[in-house]
Amino acid sequence: MDLQIKGKRVLVTASSRGIGFSVAKAFLSEGAIVTISSSSKINLDKAKEKLSSIGRVYSFVADMRDVDQVKSLIKDAEASMGGLDVLCYVTGSPKPGNISTLSDDDWRDAFNLLLLNAVVAVRESAKLMKDGGRIVLSTSMTLREPLPNLDLSNVVRLSLAGLVKSASNELAEKGILVNAVLPGWTMTERVSQLVKDRAQREFKNEDEVLRDITSQIPLKRIASPEEVANVFLFLASSMSTYITGQLITVDGGFVKGIF
Repeated sequence: MDLQIKGKRVLVTASSRGIGFSVAKAFLSEGAIVTISSSSKINLDKAKEKLSSIGRVYSFVADMRDVDQVKSLIKDAEASMGGLDVLCYVTGSPKPGNISTLSDDDWRDAFNLLLLNAVVAVRESAKLMKDGGRIVLSTSMTLREPLPNLDLSNVVRLSLAGLVKSASNELAEKGILVNAVLPGWTMTERVSQLVKDRAQREFKNEDEVLRDITSQIPLKRIASPEEVANVFLFLASSMSTYITGQLITVDGGFVKGIF
């Protein structure tokens, strides 16, 4: 099946590893031109070396907490690829913690990372896109079901729902579709860190924590990054031309709420 991805010019942020890397790889495998980014040049160079064997890829160092760097990244990506058709906004995750323990600076960093720069990325990318453009934001299932000791995600990510709805309404007249992917438990370094953190807090070993997590997932396993990446690919493809303003949870059934 032709997803009509070939030749699309795609920016995937925070893509040197984890979900972002898998998203970039998926688009390259379908013939897209891709720009990747990371705050770490070492990680970025390693990722580019791996991805270059698949297709045409550009790379730029950018900290997704820094507004000016986000703006520069979008400008540089568009110039390198000769246009911008798809933005996949992926970020790192804020630190674990709860309202009692997190500092004011922790909240400011989370606001910049998860919301402010997402707004900037949507706004600046939309200026460069034509009819048929796609914006896909990566957030988290915590938007729908808060998790213990992840209060930065629980609180700040909720704002992304408003951003998706507002931006999709505003950009519809330009033919730009805006959606979000809400990954659940996915086998990334971030999840490994969360498992270690929980094991220490609950005086358990990591295998016990993993068994407890998977027992709460109806599919009884943690997702691979590639399974999440497939949803990004779908939302940028010819199969999703009437989908906008939606938040798609990819969690194996973990979230119990209906909406």
